[in-house]
Amino acid sequence: MRYLGVLLLLISLEAPAQKTLTSGVFQVNVRPVLNGIIRDFYQMLELFPDFPKELHPVMEDLDALASDRDTLKASCPRILNGKCKETVDALRAKLRDIREKSLRLLKEQKMSHSLHVNTLAGLRLLSEFDTALEDLKGYLDNSSLLQSAGLPARRETYTVLKKIDELGTILSLAVVEFIPYPYKEDFRHFFFNFVHPVELQLSKGNNYQFLNKNLNSLNFTLNLLNMNLTKKNKKTPEGMAPFLSVIHSKWNSLLRYYL
Repeated sequence: MRYLGVLLLLISLEAPAQKTLTSGVFQVNVRPVLNGIIRDFYQMLELFPDFPKELHPVMEDLDALASDRDTLKASCPRILNGKCKETVDALRAKLRDIREKSLRLLKEQKMSHSLHVNTLAGLRLLSEFDTALEDLKGYLDNSSLLQSAGLPARRETYTVLKKIDELGTILSLAVVEFIPYPYKEDFRHFFFNFVHPVELQLSKGNNYQFLNKNLNSLNFTLNLLNMNLTKKNKKTPEGMAPFLSVIHSKWNSLLRYYL
């Protein structure tokens, strides 16, 4: 409690009158820093013995579907038809590439010698992701085939959007399950309250207003992770101290644009 009180005090002292950044400043000065923090975070996770190094590339490709998802929703808000066939075909091609990476990801996974329950849960989620991915791809393949043949078919856009969101949820849960139990809660909190929302907004391209509105909560989350892994009576995971230092330094360099 004493450390938490100190952290809250520091945060309150570091919470100045915040500037509202423009889109241009965000893209040039802030977005690259956020991308760097996200990369550093996943490099930290890969230091855990059972964390799959092939997972993050699959997540990046899935995040890249955001623009196609939004285009699909705008061009065919209710039913898939000829107006969005080009987008459907683009999604099919990207899903095919993601499926190839997903299969390699599953192939590379080996049962942990420690047989932690969290690792078994992670493997189960990766298998669930691959099944859901194939299901979505088949749904779009059938839709494209019927459109090309000029045959009537009712394929709801909502179903596609829902399935894409479900894929992201499954992978996000898998990330947490591969983290060893002693550090799981610390990293889970940081992932779902900092990394995941930032990734979602960055994937949308230019959502600079997100950071304008959420700077203080993101600042609290990042400082809490740093405190939990370095200041509490808990040993910092091997090899992670330099990453934590770099992440903290990058974040502080970003804050100066909002002061």
